[in-house]
Amino acid sequence: MITVCNKKTNFIIYYQCWLAVVAVLIFFTNLDVYWQTAGILPLEPLHWIILLIGASTPIIFSFSSRKKFLSKNLLRWCFGYFVISLFYFWLFSSTTEAFQELRTRILSIIFLFLTLIIFSKHSLVQIFTRYAIIIAGLLATIVNIYEFFNPLVFSAVNETGRAAGFYINPNTSGCALVLSLIFGVDLLQPKYRTPFALLIGLGVFLTFSRGSLLGWIIVMIIFTNAYLIPRKQLFAWFAGLVMMIAIVGLTGNLVNLDSLQEMGLINDNVLGRLQEFGSPSSTDDDAALARIEVVKIAWQMFSEHPFIGNGIASTRGLSVGGLATHDISTHNMYLYFMADHGVIGAFIYPLLIYAVTCPYQKNNKYISLAFVAFCLIWGFFSHNIVEQRFQLMTFSLMATMNQSNQRLNYKS
Repeated sequence: MITVCNKKTNFIIYYQCWLAVVAVLIFFTNLDVYWQTAGILPLEPLHWIILLIGASTPIIFSFSSRKKFLSKNLLRWCFGYFVISLFYFWLFSSTTEAFQELRTRILSIIFLFLTLIIFSKHSLVQIFTRYAIIIAGLLATIVNIYEFFNPLVFSAVNETGRAAGFYINPNTSGCALVLSLIFGVDLLQPKYRTPFALLIGLGVFLTFSRGSLLGWIIVMIIFTNAYLIPRKQLFAWFAGLVMMIAIVGLTGNLVNLDSLQEMGLINDNVLGRLQEFGSPSSTDDDAALARIEVVKIAWQMFSEHPFIGNGIASTRGLSVGGLATHDISTHNMYLYFMADHGVIGAFIYPLLIYAVTCPYQKNNKYISLAFVAFCLIWGFFSHNIVEQRFQLMTFSLMATMNQSNQRLNYKS
């Protein structure tokens, strides 16, 4: 136990809690990206990181007292990631895309380090952070429900027609919701855990994200098996899941989806997802077909240079059928790094997961297990994991939760 012994210690702890909560409400909610995309606050990632550094100054000054609480494994990963990125930038032609990728990777490393410091040392800070993540998850679910019934509310930034809220991308929204479930559920009283998990599941379902829905199911299975979600409520959440799927399945039979599309209530993307739930063998989802083609191209790039790779940002700006797919890229974190760095790229992302979860504390065992399972699966559905700040924040939080071996007696 840490004893709060003076006003200076009190100030640092409370300021650290405040800064962690603010960071969650800005970065985990993806408001920083939304504000920039919507033109509300034209601040680039570099600007946000500079602001975070400035706000973290009081904590950074106390670095010597908290360095032993920082995850050495994560710091080693950051150093290795920086060296590999710099080497491949130097080894291959320094294109504009490569320079932008190198800049993004460096900013990600800085952000990881900063959030690692912010969440470090005091378990009270980690508790406040996780409660803030619960609030962020509930807010995202409410916004997704609102957008589902008012599809045009975010149409200026979200062209998919699927609920995404401030996350802009439906897949990103679903990922954040699953992470809020992982870090939040055990802080709630048992009687509130099932309603919370079902509400998060509804928010995930409204994004029509395959990877997020799969991740939510797996996390629910892990938490139920670990009694974090009471087994006596197993039927309740399972029935809720079946009900959500049944409603969408019946929609295809009772409602003329083509008529809804003509009325502008749904677009091709949503129509394809609805038809897929009703008929899993359907292949009308153009986005999925495009991603399959990009994966084939990226795999071919890896096959041609399996040992040395093709250099950073090699899969940026690929084209399928003459159409640029910069935003889609590989849609796969493993293949993304493999195309860039060759065979060693296959280990970059798994090593990041290992770095933040090993060694784990006994009381974090099932949170770590759910986090590992979801992150490994999510690596097959996104290539932006190591650059999106809301996800990087959870890696830092997971690392500090497992690294810290002291507890603040905040009740005193």
